[in-house]
Amino acid sequence: MRWMHRIKVSEAMTPDPITVTPDMEVADIAKVMVDNNIGGVPVVDEDGELLGIVTESDLIVQDTVVKFPSFVSFLSGYVFVPGSLHKFEDKFKKAVAATASEVMTEDVITLDVEDSAEDAATMMSKKKMKRFPVIKEGRLVGIITMADIVKLISRDVSVDGDEE
Repeated sequence: MRWMHRIKVSEAMTPDPITVTPDMEVADIAKVMVDNNIGGVPVVDEDGELLGIVTESDLIVQDTVVKFPSFVSFLSGYVFVPGSLHKFEDKFKKAVAATASEVMTEDVITLDVEDSAEDAATMMSKKKMKRFPVIKEGRLVGIITMADIVKLISRDVSVDGDEE
């Protein structure tokens, strides 16, 4: 599949993806995802600028037990184990979130329309992520998913399994 470096993300992505606004309620986001059979939805402002993404994982945190941070008693006080307080805060915020802006992942890794499908597949594998918003000149124009990459691969393989 050496040919994947010649195919641009813009050729493989789903253009004009379904999006939600920062003030949309979590239950409504879940309904949008279920109704459209999608595992994640970009969060955009009124100008179409990408603010974050809400994925199934973000919503599942809402139904998990949030464990209190680990700590040790030391000199009549408590010391939190490094990292545990930050993880607790993040999970707690998502567990009680009511809107997209509260539950979304803000540091979104994106791809550009000019990136190759090979770059997208590599990022999915390395980052262990299933979808990436696609940006052109700073604006959201599409989303590329593992399913999009699998469709590309299936077009290249004939019925008997030999590459064309």
